[in-house]
Amino acid sequence: MITKRATATLTALTACATAGGLIWTALPVHAAARLTEATGTPALTCTYRVTNVRSDAVLTIRSHAGESFGPVGTLRAGEKPVAGACASVNGWVQVKTAAGVTGWAPSGKLRKLTSPPAATGRPAPACAYRVTHVRRASFLNVRSGAGLRFRPVAKLRVADGRFAGACKATRGWVKVRAAGGKRGWASAGYLRKVAK
Repeated sequence: MITKRATATLTALTACATAGGLIWTALPVHAAARLTEATGTPALTCTYRVTNVRSDAVLTIRSHAGESFGPVGTLRAGEKPVAGACASVNGWVQVKTAAGVTGWAPSGKLRKLTSPPAATGRPAPACAYRVTHVRRASFLNVRSGAGLRFRPVAKLRVADGRFAGACKATRGWVKVRAAGGKRGWASAGYLRKVAK
């Protein structure tokens, strides 16, 4: 026998299940809002260029991180690079257009050109490393950001010997300075810290 309380609970669960798609869609935005409230507005200290967009098309900038939010501006391929947050939120990057409009663009349509400057607290290359677990004839890619999705900007080889890097890894990646002073990120699993 189903009691009135059980019926009410079942009705509430059904309503939640029905609205599940809406709740699920909204959660990342709420999480992003809480993150912004906790840390302040993200610093737009990285630089991006529009990519994967036809030259005769525009990239819509939206009021929040998601396709369901209204447009607030546009970007075109070939335009001057724009400032943006250095980290994406659920596949979206907060950017500021040349007209001064701040909004969100899909990260898949942007290519990061620069990392944050030293003033933002970027780890200084204060420790020394050598490449390990890499064949002598091969190399380790140094990437523009901390992850495999970032493009290679330099190479490290076993024969390079010691090179400078940040003393702590970030999500399994170490900020390093390769030959010629080129800075980037290398996978910590292929680095061995050595005495200077």
